[in-house]
Amino acid sequence: MEASITFKSGKKITVEVNGNCFIKSKKPTIPDDLSMVTVLFGDGTQTVYENAQLVECASVDGKYWFTFLSESESDKIIRELREENEMLEGAIAELAEIIGGGE
Repeated sequence: MEASITFKSGKKITVEVNGNCFIKSKKPTIPDDLSMVTVLFGDGTQTVYENAQLVECASVDGKYWFTFLSESESDKIIRELREENEMLEGAIAELAEIIGGGE
C-alpha cells in the first residue's frame, strides 16, 4: 500500500507502507519541524502524529525504513515544563540585571 506523508511545512513525500513502517527507495529528507505529521493511506484512512519523533531511518536492502511516534503525554508535560522553566529563568535574569545594575 502507498501513503502520502504531509509535514507541517507543507512538504509531502510518497512512501510504501509495511505495517507501521514507511519505506522509500532513496533516503527521505525529513523536515526538522515534526509538530504535525499527517499520513494519508491509500485506503483513505489518516493518521496524525503531534510533536512526532522520527524513529530510526535504517537502510535495509537498499531501501530506507522509518516510522514516527507521537509525543507521549508525559513527554509533552516534561517539554512544556522545560519551556516554562526557560522562560522563567530568562525573566529572573532580566530582573537581576535591573535590580543589580548588570553586575
